[in-house]
Parts: sequence; C-alpha cells; structure tokens
Amino acid sequence: MSSEIPIILASHGQFAQGLLDCAEMLIGEQEDITVISIDRESNINDVREHLINTYQKMNKGQGVLILVDLLGGSPCNLASELVLTQHDGALYCGINVPTLLEILSNRDLPLDKLHSVIIDVFPDSCFNVGEKLKPVQQHDSEL
Repeated sequence: MSSEIPIILASHGQFAQGLLDCAEMLIGEQEDITVISIDRESNINDVREHLINTYQKMNKGQGVLILVDLLGGSPCNLASELVLTQHDGALYCGINVPTLLEILSNRDLPLDKLHSVIIDVFPDSCFNVGEKLKPVQQHDSEL
C-alpha cells in the first residue's frame, strides 16, 4: 500500500474521525490516514505544528491529500497555509462520506489523476482550495 496517496482528514470536533470510521465500516481498514480534530480547547499554534509535522512524516514523495470540512474554518485555514508552501500536496474542502469513499477507492492514482476523479464525480460538493488560492497568491506576489 506504499503507493497509495497518504491522507490527512481535518475537521472541527470529531467529524473527521466519524467520516473515517464510517468509510472503514463500509470498505475496510485504511492505512496512511491521519485524523486531526480541532475542538474548543485546541491551541491553534499546536494544531498548526501537528499538521506540519504530520504532513512531513506522511509525505513519501507522492504528495499528501488533505481533506477538510468547511471553507474558512480553522482546519481549512491551517491546511491552506501548508499547501501554499508545500507544492506537492492538495487540499479539498467539503469532504463527505461519498466523496471520501470515492477517494479511498482511487488512492492508487497519482495526485493529479485523483484530482480529476474528485472534480468529475463530485463537482458541486468538494473543491480544490489550492486552486482557489492560486490567483490570490499570484496577485500577492505581484505587489
């Protein structure tokens, strides 16, 4: 399974863990998936450091897929900071059970091909945050 894309699921509360539990109940245990949950007591700087360390540990050269619950929330904002500096990763917002099942069923694909699967199958429910941020990043670099 070392050729499978590693995944970080990040969310508010236990949502990400619930998604993983549901997916594993349906299609079996998964490897190379880490859940990061942010609750009311979480220190954002600690979560940021944990996310960075997890990303670096999981990345074996094929990139890391980060899946978060909502745009603009702390998990998404922290992961956005990461994908803007780590150009071999991808961040998708709006994760849900059907999307996660499709991703897990296609983890053997390279990250760019997995992007096509996500966008083709779920164009209205899940989107690539990094692509939304590219124009902003390009504009900022021009200033």
